[in-house]
Amino acid sequence: MSTATAIERRLPSLFEVSRRLVSLAGLVLVWTAISSVGLIGGLPGPVAALTALVALLGNPIIHESVSISLLHILGSFVIAAVIGVPLGLLIGWKTVVHDLVFPSLEILRPVPPIAWIPLTILVLPSMRSSIMFITFLGAFFPILLNTIQGVHDIEPDYVRAIESLGGTSTDVFRNVIYPGALPSIHTGLVIGMGLAWVNLVAAEMVADEGIGRFVWVSYTSGNFENIVASVILIGALGYASSEVIRFVGRWQLSWTQLDD
Repeated sequence: MSTATAIERRLPSLFEVSRRLVSLAGLVLVWTAISSVGLIGGLPGPVAALTALVALLGNPIIHESVSISLLHILGSFVIAAVIGVPLGLLIGWKTVVHDLVFPSLEILRPVPPIAWIPLTILVLPSMRSSIMFITFLGAFFPILLNTIQGVHDIEPDYVRAIESLGGTSTDVFRNVIYPGALPSIHTGLVIGMGLAWVNLVAAEMVADEGIGRFVWVSYTSGNFENIVASVILIGALGYASSEVIRFVGRWQLSWTQLDD
């Protein structure tokens, strides 16, 4: 099967797209009902939020904010993946690496990334580097832990089979460890991307740039329609980012017949 054919087979069908649209329509209906009965005071309805969103899309300020946030996300996520995946493979595969590295990481993992903001502001050279560090932490640990778990879930018999045939450690890694952990790695990447957006917006709220800052300015100015419109925009960007990772994962993992 050619690469083009494999990718084509993983594209969502018209029926799948229709079901996703039904899901979004249901969300809008619930939102309309909540705003209509005043269950949450001051919550703008879908029409007001959509009007504000359309106005935002023509605003150069939001263009700049989104561009900056995308740069923060891309840089932080790539660094988290480049470090988290190889480190997770090593920790999951080699007991000595696990014993030397994992306990220290487990001490750091429960600390909320947002709690690092005061320290990063003091020790890092710029606010942008602080934002990227907080975003990196949000993505790093889900990628790391899912990679480790993916290695642990591999049947030991597969490793012993290659070793019994005279395979080297390189053969074991190339033919068992990495491909066996790949489904979990992609799960970690998807989760990491979502948490990267969560931490990015929180970090940008105390900064002077990015879409998180725009949300905070909208709050302080009492523009609730812009807040909701920004939330929708953030959600759409986060969803699109995760879908890119899922698409690449389906392409790489076509042999597993995954269908998420």
